[in-house]
Amino acid sequence: MEVFGLVLTYNHLLLTIPSIALAGFVMLGLDPFRLRDFEVRALALIGGVGPLIPMLVFANACFHGQCTGMVPIFTLKVGESTVALALQMDPLAALVGLTVCVIGAAVILFSVAYMQGTALPDLRRFFALMHLFLAGMLTMVLAGDSIVLFLGWELMGLCSYLLIAYNTTSAEAIRAGRKAFIMTRVADAFLLAALLLLFLEANSVRLDHLIPAGVAAQDGMRPIIAALLLGGAIGKSAQVPMHTWLPSAMAGPTPVSALLHSATMVAAGAVLLMRFSPIIQAEPVVMAIGAGLGALTAIFGAAAALFQQDIKRLLAYSSISQIGYMMLAIGVGAPEAAAAHFVVHAIFKSLLFLSAGHITHHSPRGTDIMAMRGASQRNPLAFLAFSAGAASLAGLPVITGGWWSKEAMLGAVWGVEPALWTVAVLAAVLTAAYATRAVLIAAMPDPGSHDGHADHDDSHDTGYTLVPLAFLGFGALLAGGLVEPIMHLLGAHVPHAPLFTILVASIAPLVGVAIAFALAYVPALANGLQRARDIARRTRRRPRRQDKPAGFWVRIALAFSRGLRIDTLYQIVFVWPFVKLVRWLNGYGRGVADPAGNLPAMAALRLQRAITAPFAPDWIDRTWTAFGGRILALWAALRRLQTGRARDHGLYMAAGTAGLLLLAWGLTWH
Repeated sequence: MEVFGLVLTYNHLLLTIPSIALAGFVMLGLDPFRLRDFEVRALALIGGVGPLIPMLVFANACFHGQCTGMVPIFTLKVGESTVALALQMDPLAALVGLTVCVIGAAVILFSVAYMQGTALPDLRRFFALMHLFLAGMLTMVLAGDSIVLFLGWELMGLCSYLLIAYNTTSAEAIRAGRKAFIMTRVADAFLLAALLLLFLEANSVRLDHLIPAGVAAQDGMRPIIAALLLGGAIGKSAQVPMHTWLPSAMAGPTPVSALLHSATMVAAGAVLLMRFSPIIQAEPVVMAIGAGLGALTAIFGAAAALFQQDIKRLLAYSSISQIGYMMLAIGVGAPEAAAAHFVVHAIFKSLLFLSAGHITHHSPRGTDIMAMRGASQRNPLAFLAFSAGAASLAGLPVITGGWWSKEAMLGAVWGVEPALWTVAVLAAVLTAAYATRAVLIAAMPDPGSHDGHADHDDSHDTGYTLVPLAFLGFGALLAGGLVEPIMHLLGAHVPHAPLFTILVASIAPLVGVAIAFALAYVPALANGLQRARDIARRTRRRPRRQDKPAGFWVRIALAFSRGLRIDTLYQIVFVWPFVKLVRWLNGYGRGVADPAGNLPAMAALRLQRAITAPFAPDWIDRTWTAFGGRILALWAALRRLQTGRARDHGLYMAAGTAGLLLLAWGLTWH
């Protein structure tokens, strides 16, 4: 078939996958037919679910060994270089693309009911941006060249800003969107530089030419390219130290968080490294840096999530931590295990965001974690869905998908670096602790309810919300069966770790569950956590000296003077250090809230002040301002010549004529 001079084949139907979502954006964004509310929702469903149909066809063929490979779209020769725009369908593209389409369809279906009561213009804008974002992610996943890949990458960044700042009346949302946009632009600069260097090496933009050229690049060039790719992935995937934009991004609507921060934008950095893994694996130093940062991010994100008092911020730090696991696996040379966890994480994290948003949607407490209380009584289906997602996140042994994918990653890490494996296991303990803590809070009775009836309405329970929750809930529990087939599809095998490491990794989430129960039901720890929560809600200023609590050694001295008892020793050794840690993590006293994020920012500000201090007077700017002031003064003086009297104008005309005559006479004089 020939269209506009281009010969289209069956393989060109790949274009329909992102094009359906893009068409939804055009229809909803331009609205040439003045669509009504029902028509907007119907079009939103078509644009959100539509890409899944052709994606299923192509992915099924690829899973059976019939991948279409590269599909050229447009080719242009420029000297010795070739600009060849193309899409591709290989196992990685099929796996990630199918995951994005499934999660996108579930989130759009949920959003149709979740966005009830939204004004029609805002509803159109919301679904138009969601469709454009989905088109951008699919474009990036299916890209066969660096230009299409970067176009999809940038489109995601633009849509993330617009969706995070969707509530234009909220200053917090606008600030969060601007922060995400600026910080991810740094990652974009790294990626663009890497792609340009690869283009210089390959004289082509096709990925099947760029990646081998990057592997074969000179020893001085290849580390730079690999480091730039890693930098781009770290910024886009919110890894330490560029993670601070993601918790702030929770100011966006819940469906935005479920789509952007489960299977799409936040995981795009990990997908990028999976695609360019041959270049990364050719540089052991870059691999070691990536693995180290991944392990650090995994344990830091889990520790930060344990103390969050906002359910969406808890899930945001959870995403940071889980993508840290993926980075760790890629860093030790197991991108296939990272891809398996990408699929499982997309399922349970989107489920957690959607079910938590469903529970807290009409709560007067907003997204505070205490708004989850009473969910087991007033909204049992959403509570069960949230529990299934939390169990998979915690990695409860054997029965959840999260355990199988984490076990594959931990097995790969053990075979390379046992120290990093230890850090990952500790992160798994903390992960189970914060996931279980959220479930226990949701299971507690709501003190604001009367006779089991909540103060807020949950009447938005419709098939549009419950069907995606049920589907994703079963997926979170059963997705473990996908891990081995995924790794075989990508040409790898599940690592076989020693038995004792499997036992330790299986016991780790159970220890985390025990910690969560202790935090919830042991009075001393529960009171310490409540005290830390109250402190976190106060102003961040440093307390006055007379209000400062007694120090560690003072408390020991008091204990001995009053007679040392077991309960006093327990308070000194366990409870008080725990309270002090929570106070420090929440920025009380000399502590810094989010230390790994704020400390680099403070250092950068000090460096900026040191550099700009010699130029603080800014003589160039002041000189230009003074010149502008003099021009204004001169203009004011010239205005006085405009008296409006005819004889003055006649005098000026005569003087001007005389001046011109004198000038002409002088030019002709020899």
